Amino acid sequence: MIRTEDIHKHFGALHVLRGITLEVTRGDVLVIIGPSGSGKSTFLRCINLLVRPDEGRVFIDGVQVNRADIRPEWVRQQVGMVFQSFNLFTHLTALENVALGPIRVKKAPRDEAETKARQLLARVGLAAKEQSYPAELSGGQQQRVAIARALAMDPKAMLFDEPTSALDPEYIREVLDVMANLAHEGMTMIVVTHEMGFASSVASRIVFMDGGIILEEGRPLDIFEHPKNERTRAFVSKILR
Repeated sequence: MIRTEDIHKHFGALHVLRGITLEVTRGDVLVIIGPSGSGKSTFLRCINLLVRPDEGRVFIDGVQVNRADIRPEWVRQQVGMVFQSFNLFTHLTALENVALGPIRVKKAPRDEAETKARQLLARVGLAAKEQSYPAELSGGQQQRVAIARALAMDPKAMLFDEPTSALDPEYIREVLDVMANLAHEGMTMIVVTHEMGFASSVASRIVFMDGGIILEEGRPLDIFEHPKNERTRAFVSKILR
């Protein structure tokens, strides 16, 4: 479903990604862990072309998408993304936030888009909040609206960039539960997170990144209990204390 080949990215003199090659098959949940500044978020942004790789190739469902003739907007319809910040339109209700993409981008009829938005809000446990504005929702509820909004575009895969890092601890579980349900339903996902309980219970594979490269990858059991790389062992020992 998603394949990257030798992805490099520079920001000025800083070489952030140093040749990332990964493959995520349909229905897989790949969790990326690693210290801050290791290139995890930049890698996610390279997949849906929010950041264009300087070198390498990105494939989504067999199509190389980082080509001049491929519109980035089309790529972002194929792969939804959920960020640390919720990025909801504050003047729109939850229902309007979710329905906006299909109406504006896919030219869906409003009644059809709103029916689908109601279904998605129910799917993330917010059926009773469709007329609420972002300011009337908790952080966890806003992030669940953001997930529903991404799902409204019928993506083939979902990218999550530390989706719980901006949340109060009491709201983290409700967002992780929605993500776990998506995984169990077969959604292809790449998740950057520090939530190791989620990673160990939901991930098909875990990748450990540091310094812009992949140092180790394997099953959750391999990475958390039997890491081979010394840097992985040091990182895991700190986060699992």
